[in-house]
Amino acid sequence: MEEEVKNKPIVIYGGPLFDGKGNVYKEGAIYVSEEKIKFVGNEEDVFSRIPKNTDMEFYDTQGKVIFPGLINLHHHFYSALSKGLSPIGQVTNFYERLSNFWWKLDKALDGETIQLSALITLLDCIKSGVTTVFDHHASPLNVKGSLENIASVVKRAGIQAALCYEVSDRDGNDVFTRGLEENLNFVESHKDDENIRGILGLHANFTLSEDSLKEISCHFDPEVGIHIHCGEDVIDAEYCKDLGYEGPVDRLNYYNLLSRKSILAHGIHLSRKELKILEKAKAIIVHNPESNMNNNVGRLDIPLPENVSVGLGTDGMSSNMLQTFRSAYLLHRQAGVDEKTIFKNLPDYLFKNNSLFASQFFPGKPGILEQGSNADISVFNYIPVTPFHSGNLYGHIIFGMYNAQASMVMTKGQIIYNDGAFLTLDEELIRSEAKKASERLWKKYVNQ
Repeated sequence: MEEEVKNKPIVIYGGPLFDGKGNVYKEGAIYVSEEKIKFVGNEEDVFSRIPKNTDMEFYDTQGKVIFPGLINLHHHFYSALSKGLSPIGQVTNFYERLSNFWWKLDKALDGETIQLSALITLLDCIKSGVTTVFDHHASPLNVKGSLENIASVVKRAGIQAALCYEVSDRDGNDVFTRGLEENLNFVESHKDDENIRGILGLHANFTLSEDSLKEISCHFDPEVGIHIHCGEDVIDAEYCKDLGYEGPVDRLNYYNLLSRKSILAHGIHLSRKELKILEKAKAIIVHNPESNMNNNVGRLDIPLPENVSVGLGTDGMSSNMLQTFRSAYLLHRQAGVDEKTIFKNLPDYLFKNNSLFASQFFPGKPGILEQGSNADISVFNYIPVTPFHSGNLYGHIIFGMYNAQASMVMTKGQIIYNDGAFLTLDEELIRSEAKKASERLWKKYVNQ
């Protein structure tokens, strides 16, 4: 039996370093050994602590900034092959956007296009310095095995992801049942997997009947959680109110579906009473600013009137968390929110809250660079020409770094992307196959 070949220790240095906790080192460095961060801080201090005569490698960023691997709390891998595709029928509101576009696209997906969509998105995630993703999947005509199909390429890519299948009534009871089974089986089969986890996925309140929520509640585990679109559009709130609830959160709470591991994407159309429910349950709302603007569904308040945890996601609009951070800033500035309020809240959404939530699913403190955490590191192709410190870091992200791609990405001490080359995925082959598959997918979409 061959012995496992371990990576040599490596020190990453040569540029400013942000540790994900608010600290910035002007000349930072990280010493990595056995998948973990051993030392992090100022370059001089880190080098002085490395044992003498250590056989190690050196990675000089040459002035580029060093960040923790970023976290996306709400994504849709399956949307990757939809770019440029037009709705079939009119789109004058949110429901028509779903029924005349997304719900037709997901019915056209098969095993190959599910996998290629995930692969294309994974390329974009890694290029964007994202190493942890919470995905929300739907493929009503290809339910069984769909999550394992996605998981197989996530593992190949080298990042970590929490996956779910969005259970819904919109395609009938048979698809609902198969979707629920797909979720539960996947959760069970990956309960001990450090890199792939399952969550119970629900589409939204307004596509789930009372009987369906009752059935789902029978299988709910607070240590697994749910991942649901909640209060994204007013239609979700009105549906629940017509059933006699305060709103979508109140309805979920009635069926005991809220816990500290529950993800509620969007959370726009919620009452004060419902926000208090979320505060008590310690569930998280995920802000998706670009999607909200695109769908014209409203804006999440900053700050929320209650002490509710808020994270940040892309909702499939892109895989670029820094761009999403910038979009959130611009959205709230346009709405008249002052910069002080924005900078008091948005950084916590992207860094602190995303990291704290992800840490409940994955070991190794994702999103944090500190001694003992997993060596998930992104070096961005951004060399500051103005002062770069903790007091102006977020201004640099918004006005400078937002379009910077990663030049190097490391997960658990292994470099998976470097200088434009993927070391775990064949980008040329993936893009070639995706181009052919997208033509077939679009024909199926149009001919439904």
